[in-house]
Amino acid sequence: MGIERIIVEELASISMTLTELLSITKIIKSEIRNEDFTIQFNTMINMLAPCYDVVISNFTNFSDIENEDTFSSKFEALHNTYTTSYLKEISKPRTYAEQAYEAHLELKRMKQSKTSFPLLKRTFIRLDELFDKWVDNDVWLAMSIDNLFKRFNHLLNEIAEIKNNDVSDAYIIYHSAFTDFTSYIELIMQKREQLPT
Repeated sequence: MGIERIIVEELASISMTLTELLSITKIIKSEIRNEDFTIQFNTMINMLAPCYDVVISNFTNFSDIENEDTFSSKFEALHNTYTTSYLKEISKPRTYAEQAYEAHLELKRMKQSKTSFPLLKRTFIRLDELFDKWVDNDVWLAMSIDNLFKRFNHLLNEIAEIKNNDVSDAYIIYHSAFTDFTSYIELIMQKREQLPT
Protein backbone atom coordinates (compact mmCIF):
# COMPACT_ATOMS: atom_id res chain seq x y z
CA MET A 1 0.00 0.00 0.00
CA GLY A 2 1.56 3.28 -1.11
CA ILE A 3 2.38 5.75 1.60
CA GLU A 4 1.10 8.62 -0.55
CA ARG A 5 -2.33 6.97 -0.71
CA ILE A 6 -2.46 6.64 3.07
CA ILE A 7 -1.52 10.31 3.49
CA VAL A 8 -4.22 11.35 1.01
CA GLU A 9 -6.74 9.16 2.85
CA GLU A 10 -5.93 10.84 6.17
CA LEU A 11 -6.06 14.32 4.63
CA ALA A 12 -9.43 13.44 3.10
CA SER A 13 -10.76 12.24 6.47
CA ILE A 14 -9.54 15.38 8.21
CA SER A 15 -11.07 17.64 5.56
CA MET A 16 -14.33 15.66 5.76
CA THR A 17 -14.64 16.32 9.49
CA LEU A 18 -14.06 20.02 8.94
CA THR A 19 -16.59 20.10 6.10
CA GLU A 20 -19.16 18.41 8.35
CA LEU A 21 -18.37 20.76 11.25
CA LEU A 22 -18.77 23.80 9.01
CA SER A 23 -22.06 22.55 7.58
CA ILE A 24 -23.44 21.98 11.07
CA THR A 25 -22.16 25.36 12.20
CA LYS A 26 -23.87 27.22 9.37
CA ILE A 27 -27.25 25.66 10.15
CA ILE A 28 -27.01 26.23 13.89
CA LYS A 29 -25.81 29.81 13.46
CA SER A 30 -28.65 30.60 11.08
CA GLU A 31 -31.33 29.14 13.35
CA ILE A 32 -30.22 29.99 16.91
CA ARG A 33 -29.61 33.57 17.95
CA ASN A 34 -29.34 33.18 21.72
CA GLU A 35 -26.25 35.03 22.93
CA ASP A 36 -25.24 32.59 25.70
CA PHE A 37 -25.66 29.65 23.36
CA THR A 38 -23.64 31.40 20.63
CA ILE A 39 -20.81 32.11 23.05
CA GLN A 40 -20.69 28.45 24.16
CA PHE A 41 -20.95 27.18 20.60
CA ASN A 42 -18.09 29.47 19.49
CA THR A 43 -16.04 28.33 22.47
CA MET A 44 -16.47 24.72 21.39
CA ILE A 45 -15.52 25.55 17.78
CA ASN A 46 -12.52 27.61 18.88
CA MET A 47 -11.24 24.73 20.98
CA LEU A 48 -11.51 22.24 18.11
CA ALA A 49 -10.32 24.48 15.27
CA PRO A 50 -6.62 24.36 16.29
CA CYS A 51 -6.59 20.67 15.28
CA TYR A 52 -6.90 21.87 11.71
CA ASP A 53 -4.41 24.70 12.29
CA VAL A 54 -1.77 22.11 13.25
CA VAL A 55 -2.24 20.38 9.90
CA ILE A 56 -2.17 23.65 7.96
CA SER A 57 0.91 25.06 9.69
CA ASN A 58 2.91 21.87 9.24
CA PHE A 59 2.09 21.33 5.56
CA THR A 60 1.94 24.76 3.94
CA ASN A 61 5.71 25.34 3.95
CA PHE A 62 6.16 22.24 1.82
CA SER A 63 3.66 23.53 -0.73
CA ASP A 64 6.02 26.39 -1.60
CA ILE A 65 8.41 24.04 -3.39
CA GLU A 66 7.31 24.36 -7.00
CA ASN A 67 10.34 23.29 -9.03
CA GLU A 68 13.42 21.11 -8.83
CA ASP A 69 15.78 24.00 -8.05
CA THR A 70 13.70 25.10 -5.07
CA PHE A 71 13.38 21.47 -4.00
CA SER A 72 17.15 21.04 -4.19
CA SER A 73 17.83 24.13 -2.09
CA LYS A 74 14.97 24.04 0.47
CA PHE A 75 13.93 20.43 1.02
CA GLU A 76 16.64 19.47 3.48
CA ALA A 77 15.92 22.38 5.84
CA LEU A 78 12.16 21.80 5.69
CA HIS A 79 12.65 18.08 6.26
CA ASN A 80 14.92 18.71 9.27
CA THR A 81 12.49 21.20 10.80
CA TYR A 82 9.60 18.79 10.38
CA THR A 83 11.55 15.83 11.77
CA THR A 84 12.51 17.72 14.93
CA SER A 85 9.01 19.08 15.62
CA TYR A 86 6.37 16.65 14.35
CA LEU A 87 6.22 14.46 17.48
CA LYS A 88 5.48 17.53 19.58
CA GLU A 89 2.91 18.70 17.02
CA ILE A 90 0.96 15.43 16.96
CA SER A 91 0.32 15.60 20.69
CA LYS A 92 -1.63 18.86 20.32
CA PRO A 93 -4.82 17.64 18.55
CA ARG A 94 -5.73 15.22 21.32
CA THR A 95 -5.54 18.05 23.87
CA TYR A 96 -7.60 20.34 21.66
CA ALA A 97 -10.17 17.58 21.11
CA GLU A 98 -10.48 16.95 24.86
CA GLN A 99 -11.09 20.66 25.50
CA ALA A 100 -13.63 20.83 22.66
CA TYR A 101 -15.41 17.77 24.01
CA GLU A 102 -15.81 19.43 27.42
CA ALA A 103 -17.23 22.52 25.72
CA HIS A 104 -19.56 20.26 23.70
CA LEU A 105 -20.86 18.69 26.93
CA GLU A 106 -21.65 22.19 28.24
CA LEU A 107 -23.42 23.00 24.99
CA LYS A 108 -25.53 19.83 25.24
CA ARG A 109 -26.79 20.96 28.65
CA MET A 110 -28.26 24.14 27.18
CA LYS A 111 -31.96 24.15 26.34
CA GLN A 112 -31.28 25.13 22.70
CA SER A 113 -29.53 21.79 22.18
CA LYS A 114 -32.61 19.91 23.37
CA THR A 115 -34.93 21.33 20.74
CA SER A 116 -37.61 19.26 19.03
CA PHE A 117 -37.60 21.48 15.95
CA PRO A 118 -36.83 18.94 13.17
CA LEU A 119 -34.06 20.84 11.38
CA LEU A 120 -32.18 21.65 14.56
CA LYS A 121 -32.83 18.27 16.15
CA ARG A 122 -31.30 16.59 13.09
CA THR A 123 -28.36 19.01 13.10
CA PHE A 124 -27.62 18.41 16.78
CA ILE A 125 -27.68 14.66 16.11
CA ARG A 126 -25.05 15.25 13.39
CA LEU A 127 -22.98 17.30 15.84
CA ASP A 128 -23.22 14.61 18.52
CA GLU A 129 -22.19 11.91 16.03
CA LEU A 130 -19.25 14.00 14.85
CA PHE A 131 -18.06 14.50 18.41
CA ASP A 132 -18.70 10.90 19.42
CA LYS A 133 -16.76 9.33 16.55
CA TRP A 134 -14.20 11.92 15.60
CA VAL A 135 -13.52 13.98 18.72
CA ASP A 136 -14.27 12.02 21.90
CA ASN A 137 -14.84 8.28 22.22
CA ASP A 138 -13.13 7.03 19.09
CA VAL A 139 -10.90 10.13 18.67
CA TRP A 140 -10.54 9.45 14.96
CA LEU A 141 -9.63 13.06 14.22
CA ALA A 142 -6.62 13.04 16.55
CA MET A 143 -5.64 9.55 15.35
CA SER A 144 -5.93 10.62 11.70
CA ILE A 145 -3.68 13.61 12.35
CA ASP A 146 -1.25 11.41 14.28
CA ASN A 147 -1.11 8.86 11.44
CA LEU A 148 -0.85 11.63 8.84
CA PHE A 149 2.16 13.19 10.55
CA LYS A 150 3.94 9.88 11.10
CA ARG A 151 3.37 8.71 7.51
CA PHE A 152 4.42 12.08 6.16
CA ASN A 153 7.66 11.86 8.14
CA HIS A 154 8.23 8.41 6.65
CA LEU A 155 7.65 9.77 3.14
CA LEU A 156 10.03 12.69 3.75
CA ASN A 157 12.69 10.25 4.96
CA GLU A 158 12.26 8.16 1.80
CA ILE A 159 12.50 11.26 -0.40
CA ALA A 160 15.62 12.45 1.46
CA GLU A 161 17.27 9.08 0.95
CA ILE A 162 16.47 9.09 -2.78
CA LYS A 163 17.63 12.72 -3.01
CA ASN A 164 21.09 11.67 -1.81
CA ASN A 165 21.43 9.59 -4.99
CA ASP A 166 19.23 11.38 -7.52
CA VAL A 167 17.72 14.84 -6.97
CA SER A 168 15.52 14.58 -10.07
CA ASP A 169 13.93 11.29 -9.02
CA ALA A 170 13.37 12.61 -5.50
CA TYR A 171 11.71 15.74 -6.85
CA ILE A 172 9.43 13.71 -9.12
CA ILE A 173 8.21 11.70 -6.10
CA TYR A 174 7.86 14.87 -4.02
CA HIS A 175 6.00 16.80 -6.72
CA SER A 176 3.69 13.91 -7.50
CA ALA A 177 2.79 13.50 -3.84
CA PHE A 178 2.24 17.19 -3.20
CA THR A 179 0.09 17.60 -6.26
CA ASP A 180 -2.32 15.22 -4.54
CA PHE A 181 -1.85 16.62 -1.02
CA THR A 182 -2.31 20.26 -1.98
CA SER A 183 -5.97 19.98 -2.97
CA TYR A 184 -6.85 18.65 0.49
CA ILE A 185 -4.63 21.13 2.31
CA GLU A 186 -6.25 23.98 0.39
CA LEU A 187 -9.71 22.61 1.21
CA ILE A 188 -8.81 22.45 4.91
CA MET A 189 -7.50 26.03 4.76
CA GLN A 190 -10.60 27.27 2.95
CA LYS A 191 -13.05 25.59 5.33
CA ARG A 192 -11.03 26.60 8.40
CA GLU A 193 -11.27 30.27 7.39
CA GLN A 194 -15.06 29.97 7.38
CA LEU A 195 -15.34 28.76 10.97
CA PRO A 196 -16.47 31.41 13.46
CA THR A 197 -13.83 32.93 15.70
